[in-house]
Amino acid sequence: MALPLVLLVVALCGMALFLKHDLKAYRRFKELTDTHARQRQFRVWIVTAFVLFVGYTLLSLTLLGRLGTLAGMPAEFAPASAALGGAAFSGNIGGLLTGMAIGGAIAVVASIVIGRRKAKRPPKTLGDFEALLPRNRAELVYAALLSINAGLTEELLFRLTLPLLFVLVVGNVWLAFALATIVFGLAHLYQGAVGVIATAVIGLVLALVYLGTGNLWVAVLIHAAIDLVGLVLRPLLGGMITDTAPQA
Repeated sequence: MALPLVLLVVALCGMALFLKHDLKAYRRFKELTDTHARQRQFRVWIVTAFVLFVGYTLLSLTLLGRLGTLAGMPAEFAPASAALGGAAFSGNIGGLLTGMAIGGAIAVVASIVIGRRKAKRPPKTLGDFEALLPRNRAELVYAALLSINAGLTEELLFRLTLPLLFVLVVGNVWLAFALATIVFGLAHLYQGAVGVIATAVIGLVLALVYLGTGNLWVAVLIHAAIDLVGLVLRPLLGGMITDTAPQA
């Protein structure tokens, strides 16, 4: 248990430092009006999250001899997966993805309706992340990259690495995922209390998807799709992108 405990403490301490820096960075970002400065910060967030989250995942799994969990669910998660009908559910991934596509289409239509009714006004969000919404085509690209990056990096850390470390330390898979979900919510503290709660709920759903399907990459895909709808499709189809070139 010594190694998992050390890795867990390092992860939590690192997350606390990351969150402290992220809060300051987001406060500064909200004051930016120059699109080039905004794009630089988007790049910083994308690279930082990828290096830290993916890097720590690979380091932890390597030290634990668990790199295979990138392709298959850890044995420690099996009781929760079985309780959710994992074996039966995993055989219906096609149906899940079809349902996700239908849900995404509905979200797009809703985005168009809401956006057209309130043209050129920021859409309402569950949490304080309006500043992240792109203002031009160049920022739209970064918003898409940020969404895809979040889907990958956050699922690796919060749905695989942290729950695995927690379960190796506390010995209970349900408690492990509950704790990891709380940390996931707190990692979005920059969005305020409402954002933390909304993010934690989404994290819980993604955890259930992962455990239910036994496939982390389904959760990655869904996570990225959710962010793409919020940060790309809603502002794009809602008339929030007002130019085709970055303005200083």
